[in-house]
Amino acid sequence: MGLFSTRRAPAKKSTSSTRNYHHRRFYRKDRDRVAGGYKAALSNPHTTKDGRSHAKHELHKMGRSSHVPLMTKIKRTLGIRSTPRQKRTTTTTTRRRR
Repeated sequence: MGLFSTRRAPAKKSTSSTRNYHHRRFYRKDRDRVAGGYKAALSNPHTTKDGRSHAKHELHKMGRSSHVPLMTKIKRTLGIRSTPRQKRTTTTTTRRRR
C-alpha cells in the first residue's frame, strides 16, 4: 500500500448526472479576452494552419470578425517581427534598495 493511498474503493461516477457543470460563482470567462486570444492566434506566425482555422471557426461562432490585415499576413509569411531583436530591451521590475 502506498504512502498516500486509501483503503476505500474508488467512487463510481454516475453517467446520468443531474449537474454536469461546475458552479463558478466568482469567475466567468471574459468573452472579449477569449476573442482576443483567437485574434492573436490568427496573426501569430507560430500558429499552425489547423489552429488558425479553429480560431476562425470559433470567432465566427462568437459572431466576431476574423479578418487579418494584409500587412500582418505579409509579415507572418516573411517572418518579420514587430520590433527587431537588436532594438529590444528588457526591463526589470525590481530594483535594489540602498
